[in-house]
Amino acid sequence: MVRPLGRLIGLLLLGSSTALAHDWYPASCCSDKDCRALAEESGETVAETRDGWQLWDGRGIARGIARLSPDQHFHLCESPARKIICFFAPPGGS
Repeated sequence: MVRPLGRLIGLLLLGSSTALAHDWYPASCCSDKDCRALAEESGETVAETRDGWQLWDGRGIARGIARLSPDQHFHLCESPARKIICFFAPPGGS
């Protein structure tokens, strides 16, 4: 009885940590699958421009659209059709 209960608790903890990872994304940006941190080591680079930011794939984000990132990383929320919903940039981020 102890083992199944321990497994259940472990599964509940794993599920809650996934939810906590997305807790700070505003509901207007995320349906719990649309937002993610960008992985620069995988080529998802961001360059700061005079008007905002340029993504590795050529898409641009205007300064007035970007939101402040709370964790010093770039985050992107996009639809399955790759429409940018929200973009988060760290302070002074480039």
